[in-house]
Amino acid sequence: MKKVTLSGLAAAVALMGAAQFAQAADGEISFEGTIVNSTCAIEVGNGTGGAKGVVKLGDQVPVSSLAKAGDVAGGGAFTLQVNASDPGCDITGKAATVTFLPITGSAGAAGQWLALEPVAGAASNVAVQLRDFRGTELPVSEPSAEYANLSQPLRFTANYIATGTATPGPANAKAQFTVNIQ
Repeated sequence: MKKVTLSGLAAAVALMGAAQFAQAADGEISFEGTIVNSTCAIEVGNGTGGAKGVVKLGDQVPVSSLAKAGDVAGGGAFTLQVNASDPGCDITGKAATVTFLPITGSAGAAGQWLALEPVAGAASNVAVQLRDFRGTELPVSEPSAEYANLSQPLRFTANYIATGTATPGPANAKAQFTVNIQ
């Protein structure tokens, strides 16, 4: 009788162990981030000011000026100014690149432009193109050329660009920006 009980107990323990292993799952999780010294406030210029500035590309841009893919119309200049007076913001001898990330989506064959907000009656076949201080196209989600003098405003322009024959309507786009000071 004792042999049966011990062998029964051994079998029960073996089954419980097997059940435990059957419930286990292997997986992996990554946590990523960057620890930085501090952040510097950035001010948007030539718009309405503040971190959520507005850059006017034209109140009344004629649809005829965006008749075929590649046509450019409207436009406005804007700046990003690093506020070095913030405590812990040291820009001495440093340079920066700027990356614009689309909030309203991207447009263009390579996704290089900002898509317009998808609102009722919005213009179609139109996107917003960004350019850096050299006048070179700055594709969204890619870092700009290096800005070497951070005590001066970081200069950009934006304009409408046709992706086909444009239709009229509101033509607004939104982007986040990151200034990477090195």
